[in-house]
Amino acid sequence: MRSLLIALLALLVVGVPAQAAGLSSTGSFLASSLDANGCARESGATASVQLTSWVALGLAASGRSTSSAASCIERHSKALTTTTDIELAVLALAATGRNPSNAGGRNLVQVILGSLKNGRIGTLVASNQFGILALKGAGATIPAAAKRTLLADQNHDGSWPVSPGGDGDSNLTASGIMAAVAAGMAPNSTMIVRAVASLKRFRSQGGYALIVGSPPDAQSTAWILQGLAAAGKRDPTAEAYLASLQRPNGAVAYQRGLSITPVWVTAQAVLGLARRPFPLRP
Repeated sequence: MRSLLIALLALLVVGVPAQAAGLSSTGSFLASSLDANGCARESGATASVQLTSWVALGLAASGRSTSSAASCIERHSKALTTTTDIELAVLALAATGRNPSNAGGRNLVQVILGSLKNGRIGTLVASNQFGILALKGAGATIPAAAKRTLLADQNHDGSWPVSPGGDGDSNLTASGIMAAVAAGMAPNSTMIVRAVASLKRFRSQGGYALIVGSPPDAQSTAWILQGLAAAGKRDPTAEAYLASLQRPNGAVAYQRGLSITPVWVTAQAVLGLARRPFPLRP
């Protein structure tokens, strides 16, 4: 028993600084993706507001300054057109302490509320989930109809699909859990317990895959770690898998031996590494 306690204490002493060091180097990599105007871009590509929103969230999760990225989002808020991009920007601005109701003179929260039609925010399962998360982050009232649609979109096996009635998707199941918690569902509610149980089907080689039977990837693993965190749970094996994908420069590979869109992948991965569910708080 004494040796077990010593081993556990050693894990606590060594594990926390190791995680902090990983988040620090990841934050440095994300900060390096910002241009002189605070906008994020992949190497050799053009900066985009959508990628900047992800980077702002990653910087917030890694404890880095988000000021320049938030300012970029505000300056280019009028370029945001799709509901999901607007919702992502609201999540990012709320996480950085900015006011998404006045982002460069545009009320992004009102745009989200105005997209509610037939009980759904936007037209997608994803836009309804992200709308709930964005409104929660902005401190706005979540429409009761959107909550009902969130429940109706859930499959009988507990997962959430890309389109109503379709096969479950691990990423949307994780964001569905976060949206359900944001909408006021208790972590021990039937809805969330079923969703958490459904995530086991997506386990793959220590991490998680987008669809059942596929190889694991960093982004799907990160999404699920976020969803588990929202439900008050964690998966240390998946955490270790995700950490193992981090490169010396702080970037996170998409899969073992495969590095693609490193800024986007790393920005999403750090949210899982930090176990920070949406909506993030500044």
